Amino acid sequence: MQNKNNSLVDQLIIEVEYALGTIYDNKSDAWSSNDTEAKLNKTQSSQSEKIMRINHMGEVCAQALYRGQAAFTKDKKVKQQLYQMCEEENYHLKLCNQRLKELDGKKSMLNPLWYLASFTLGSIAGLKEKDWKLGFIEETEKQVKAHLEGSISSLPKQDKRSKEFLNTIAKDEEKHRNTAQQIGVNEIPEFLKKTMSILSTIMKEITGRI
Repeated sequence: MQNKNNSLVDQLIIEVEYALGTIYDNKSDAWSSNDTEAKLNKTQSSQSEKIMRINHMGEVCAQALYRGQAAFTKDKKVKQQLYQMCEEENYHLKLCNQRLKELDGKKSMLNPLWYLASFTLGSIAGLKEKDWKLGFIEETEKQVKAHLEGSISSLPKQDKRSKEFLNTIAKDEEKHRNTAQQIGVNEIPEFLKKTMSILSTIMKEITGRI
């Protein structure tokens, strides 16, 4: 968590270390049970791996969005809540890591770029906190919910394990959206919503391939 006594250089080092930990973290011990494991053929495994890689990228971006907004918001309550959300999102990151490992899948090579882009967007939201409050996070979670629903329906029906992982993540994301609404949100501009949607689509398309 950010310390007000840290210098700008200290904070920069902290954020860089956090980013590297998020992007290159390989921890995969989030879910111990294999009860829902099913044998997938090559086509099914490839489809699931692609979907889980995209969702892993989404969790990397979520960390960056929260960290970026937390770094620049002055509201102590909002800052604390954003850091708390980061800790909860770490569990989602581990779930995606675990499932990718089980599928012999790989993370996106462009995760460092996605993290930087998302941190920048989060920083803008932090600087606009008086106008948007947590409206940016609320819209993000809204779009994430729609994405997760699409991911779950796109998975092979045999892959119950990936569906179970993503359903768990979806429930937590809905909690984050409710938390944001409770703290206070202002609706962000329509053009920003559309921009977020377009960028998300582009990122998912690229991540599905690289």
